[in-house]
Amino acid sequence: MANALLQITIPQSDDDWGSDRFSILRENIEIGCRQHDTAATCIGQTYPTDGAAIEALHQNLSSGLYSQVWLIGADVGDAPGASFYQALEAARSHGTSIVYARDHADLGASVRNCSDSLQSLGQTNQFHSLDSNPDPKRPEYVNPDCPGIQWPCVVTGQNGGVQLVSKMMEHPILAFTSLIPGALVIPAHPHEGVLIPNNPDQKVLLQGNSVQSGATQISAVIEDQPGAGAVLAHSTFHHFADFNLDVSKGCPSFVTDPPSSQIADNPWMLDDIRNYIRSAAAYFQGRFNG
Repeated sequence: MANALLQITIPQSDDDWGSDRFSILRENIEIGCRQHDTAATCIGQTYPTDGAAIEALHQNLSSGLYSQVWLIGADVGDAPGASFYQALEAARSHGTSIVYARDHADLGASVRNCSDSLQSLGQTNQFHSLDSNPDPKRPEYVNPDCPGIQWPCVVTGQNGGVQLVSKMMEHPILAFTSLIPGALVIPAHPHEGVLIPNNPDQKVLLQGNSVQSGATQISAVIEDQPGAGAVLAHSTFHHFADFNLDVSKGCPSFVTDPPSSQIADNPWMLDDIRNYIRSAAAYFQGRFNG
């Protein structure tokens, strides 16, 4: 039996996007895993600062200890380094599936340390300091209401609100009955990152829209081929953060956007994202078990 890992790319901080701010995600990953292994757990943790603990994490990854790693890119490119991503690449070679979610501007930019089998994941994610604006004329790459937040910054709605994304392909992860046929209702966010597929094996799984321009916004991209773990990238970790699913759980002090009460007033709107997380976790667990 293999467990799942929910790994945050930054060290523990009470006023940042630590693992405690993704408790709903962790619970639903665990529920999904237990569809295949009734004793499976999901371990949630921030990135260690102690050398021995870092080495232990890298060793666990390299040995293929986990069925899946849900990686929350909350760093700004300064860490983790190449050795972590090399361990993640080794994990994938053992069949570990990777889910990666970042946010606006440079949040999660350390993923560019990926090479070899995960290089496409790094290059798919666009970052302010590392890439040129794909199209400066497209207004959905910035949020004029928050001029301090740099592109990429796609507005799909408010924290605590929802967006409608289309299912762009058939895949076992999407095999559950959703609220609206052919689509999912998932948490929105005013500062999503940008995904641009760069590999023919990458397929757009979910696609929404900018509420500013109406232009398409790729929400999720998947690479799922035999011989290695699957790789699923999301345009923002706010699809999964506690604050976006339940605003009463709070957020770091630097978050100043006024939240919506849409989900709080209509709790059924969480059905799709819960089922999506559980379905993805179950699929990755079964895939790992063979």
